[in-house]
Amino acid sequence: MLENQAAETPQSSTFADLRRFLSADEVPAGLIEIQHEGLPLEILNVPADSDTTLVCFHGAAEKDVRLPWFLGQGVTAGLPVNRIFISDPSLRKSTEFNIGWYAGSKEQPDLQETLTDVIRRIVRSTSGYNVIFFGSSAGGYASLALSRFFPTSLAFAVNPQTSISRFYPGAVERYMTYAWEMPGKEMAELPASVAHDLVPAYSAGFGHTVALVQNAKDWFHIQNHQLPFIDAVGDSENLYMVMDRWGPDTGDGHTPPPKELLRECFEQLAICHGDWPAGLAASGFQAQTTRQDVKRRVTETAPASAG
Repeated sequence: MLENQAAETPQSSTFADLRRFLSADEVPAGLIEIQHEGLPLEILNVPADSDTTLVCFHGAAEKDVRLPWFLGQGVTAGLPVNRIFISDPSLRKSTEFNIGWYAGSKEQPDLQETLTDVIRRIVRSTSGYNVIFFGSSAGGYASLALSRFFPTSLAFAVNPQTSISRFYPGAVERYMTYAWEMPGKEMAELPASVAHDLVPAYSAGFGHTVALVQNAKDWFHIQNHQLPFIDAVGDSENLYMVMDRWGPDTGDGHTPPPKELLRECFEQLAICHGDWPAGLAASGFQAQTTRQDVKRRVTETAPASAG
């Protein structure tokens, strides 16, 4: 069953524009709606008086999802961390596309920077400066993209895309057509404010911590997203990885790990007080992250041959 509307904190607060939110004396708990350039920024803020904050992003919205979509409430419930859930505002533009990577739209070309400012303001209100950015698939892309602006943060990315243009062409075309109103255009023609390819961005260097969780059966993402990223930064001491096989034997393999495994990881990260290497080691992550390590994990996790 898909997680959706916020039941835990039903109170809601509305801000007429971004400036009023960023300059507000207090950041309210519950549902926050910020009107910004014609589209709402919809956020669920669940403070917990913790030094650690977990920011959750969603991936592609399935047909029965209602916006705003705050994915991750169930698997993170009760954790001793402040939690921030963000719904991708670009999906409010049209039902003709269902994935936006939190990379913005014609109305909000600076969305990545805007969300960075919003998250900073919420974090400042709770003093939860140990920030974990979490997401799967397109949400994993968002976690990798936004964590770059928080030098001591952790990006916890599950089966992420690392370059939007390397995703399935139909989905990219719909995003360009309906979010940006640029049918037939390449992503290179987007405004410079949009980070749509994280490989060169990360290859220039990064100081925060990245934890990649990759399904060893998801060959499309291994080939098009994980390996190009690994080839660029696989020798970084700030990069960690977990690879295993999850989900049914049929299909494209783009299945996240069981919620029980994610929960165990979150529990370790919640109590490490920003010592991400310690928390990741306790969660079973490995520091071996080269192309050869990826190939080794694919081989090690493959089922034994019959007969």
